This record gives sequence, structure tokens and C-alpha cells, in this order.
Amino acid sequence: MNQVASTRTVPGRRGSVTPNRTVLIFAPLPAHAIARERIRFHPDPKREPRKAAAEKGRKIMVLDGVRVIDLTTVVAGPLASLILAQQGAEVIKVEPPAGDLIRRLGYIAGDGASSTHHVLGRGKTLISLDLTDASGRGALHRLLGDADILLHNYRPGVAERLGLDPDELQARYPRLIVGEVTGFGSEMPLRDVRAYDPVIQAESGLAARPGDEDPALYPQYICDKVSGLYLCQAVTAALAARATTGKGKRVEVSMLEAATAFAWMDVHMPLTLADPVRPGPNIAKVYRPWKAKDGWFVVVMLSEKEFGGWCEAVEALDLLEDERCADMASRFLNWDTIRERCEPNVASLSVETVLARLREKGVPAGKVNTSEDMLTHPQLLNSGFLYEADGGKAGRLRLPASPARFDGERPGLNAVAGSAIGQDTRTLLQASGFDDDEIATLTGAGA
Repeated sequence: MNQVASTRTVPGRRGSVTPNRTVLIFAPLPAHAIARERIRFHPDPKREPRKAAAEKGRKIMVLDGVRVIDLTTVVAGPLASLILAQQGAEVIKVEPPAGDLIRRLGYIAGDGASSTHHVLGRGKTLISLDLTDASGRGALHRLLGDADILLHNYRPGVAERLGLDPDELQARYPRLIVGEVTGFGSEMPLRDVRAYDPVIQAESGLAARPGDEDPALYPQYICDKVSGLYLCQAVTAALAARATTGKGKRVEVSMLEAATAFAWMDVHMPLTLADPVRPGPNIAKVYRPWKAKDGWFVVVMLSEKEFGGWCEAVEALDLLEDERCADMASRFLNWDTIRERCEPNVASLSVETVLARLREKGVPAGKVNTSEDMLTHPQLLNSGFLYEADGGKAGRLRLPASPARFDGERPGLNAVAGSAIGQDTRTLLQASGFDDDEIATLTGAGA
């Protein structure tokens, strides 16, 4: 249904730095929907107001006006809220008085906060509330009354004890979108089992290795990250749905389900096929890095053209006449023969030489870069993806921006994470209508 947009100035919401704001009114809406749906703008006190941003030429970001209350900890939830913040949402990160566990997860910087916090804590307003105390829970609910999204990763039962029962939240805040990350979901038998990323790597099959190889974990929090991406996408979809229904939704992402879905296509799906004609490639074997004389690289040669380009690049043209290399399936079955033939030739060449030859022939290949290499990767620097920011006592930080661009503009540049626990508590509460006595009580309760 076509919608016509008009604007209207309304009094500023509590917690905003501007006394008034402009809202968009889309009309007409379907009869079953609410009469009007407005996009509300309430920028973070640290962000320049919408009007000032427009005057300075900054494009309005896609989630400007969306307020997120983030109760999550560790990686999955904080990653989801980071992406929302990078795309313009005002994210209020609520930490316990002792600080989030994420502050101690990873290398510890000179300011006492971890490398993980310095990545995932960027662009967020940091407040501290003791949710085990009635005054802290009361303050949280006042903030929820003006929020669009609530994120948490409490196990089933814990949220209810903190006054965050999903049914009660839906009744009290019908427009609120509640996003939850759980380890195993809300059903038995594993509903109440605690989980971290390594546990999910094991349970999802990601830690298994083919044949008699010992299980091994991926050297990063891959299940946390995948779950965070799913959560961010799902709550954003719920925002889109609310624009037509006027109602929020409860969004739940199970880490086990997210990791299993992520792995299914190339790890588990082959076992569901009835009498497969031939086995697929062993990815770890076929794409194993090659060692040149001064480093390592990876190459993917699936098509006949790519394999031909490879043979020319490493001077192994005789393989093109070998029946064992006649097609892709045959090459996968005889990969050991290909490696044995090519490894001596590759070892005599530099990585730069091999990559230049392969790329000239359109064969996908890349250098195996170290972390030190990534800090100065020419492509990432030239594209503006990596940026430097002053981290205070943490030093001069190099950080990744959002990989998503909108109309050519990359959001979230130059954002850094605050160091002090609850550093924005007083400012945020004052802007949200709390008086001095209430703030003093909350401070005594740990704010």
C-alpha cells in the first residue's frame, strides 16, 4: 500500500538533548494497523542532534531515532548492539556495579579494560545499575518506557527474577522489541544449562574433525559472533514489522541453533542425502595453505579455467594432461597427487610472484596475513575500513568500522569505547527525568 510521508514537530522526549523533534508520519496505514506510526528521533547526548548533523553534511544513519537498552554480556549480545550503534541507534549499555565480564575478556589495556571491550563497547552510552536492587530495577523500567529494543542474554528464569518476564514486558510495553540470546533455547532438555562459545562449538559439531583427528576448537568466538549477527538481523526485522503493526515482538536466538544453522550446509547436510553420487571435497584438505619461499597463501581452483591458470602459474602444465585431473571431482579425489607435484615448484617462488601470476589469470588467491599484517592491510586502509582513534590510557587504537555502507557512506567512524564503569549514568538519568534524590539513591545502589 502506498504511503505518504509528512512531518510534524512534537515536544522532545525525556532523555533527549533537544527540546523538540521532527517526526515522520506515514499515512494512510492499513485498517488493522495503528492509526499512525512515527519514527522517533532521540539522539545520544554525545551525538550531535539530527538537525545539526544535516547542516554539517552528515547523512542521517538508518537507525537514527532507535533507542536500545543493552543488558547483554560477553560477546554475542554486545556484538549485536555494536552493529545497531554503528547504524545509528542510541545504545544504552547497562552494566552491574562491578562492570561487565567483557571488560576482563581478552588482553587488558592500560586503562584496565580489555581489547574485547574496546571493540564491542564502541559508540554506546555506559551506565551502571544494580538490577538485584529494587531501585535499580525500577530505574530500568523507567528507561524501558521510552525504549524501542531491549537486549539480554539471561538464562530462562533469570530474566523473570529480575522483573523481565517476556509476557509482562509485552503487556507493559507493547511496542518494545525484546531480543534474547540463550545457550540452548527455551525448551528442555538443555534449557537451563549454562553455555559459552566453546561449549556451543562442541555441541554444534563445529569442534569435530574428520576421521580419527582429535576435536579442536576454532581459535575465536565463532558461535558467539554468529549468534550476535542473527540477533541483530532479527531485531531489525522486528523493527520493520512494527512499522506496520505498531507492536513489538519477542525475538529469541539460541546459540546452539545459530551455530548449527551456520554449519549445516557444508558440515551436516551431506549426511541427509540419500546415496550421494560422490563425496564433496574435504575443505580443510583441498584449501590447505601453500608454502612459498617467503610465506603462505591460499588458492581456490574449482573450474577448468582456474585449474589451468594454476598449472601455468606454478609451471606444472603436465597436470593438464593427467587423467586424474580431468575434472573437478577427479582432482578432489587425487588432491594428494596434485600437492606432491606442485609443492616443490611453489616453494621456489615468492608469495608476491605466485599471487601476481594467479590474479593475472583470474584465479582466486590470497596471502595468509598475520595480525600484524592486518593492521596495515592496504585494501582496508584505502577503503577507510580501518581507522585510528584516541583510546586514552589504552593508547592509539586501530579499529574496524562497519563493513556495511549505505549510499557509499560508512557509518560508525571514529567511535571509541568508554573506559569507566557507568561513566554516563548521571548524565543519562538526568536527561531521562530522574531528580537528584533518585540519582543519589541509585548511586548508593551501585549506579
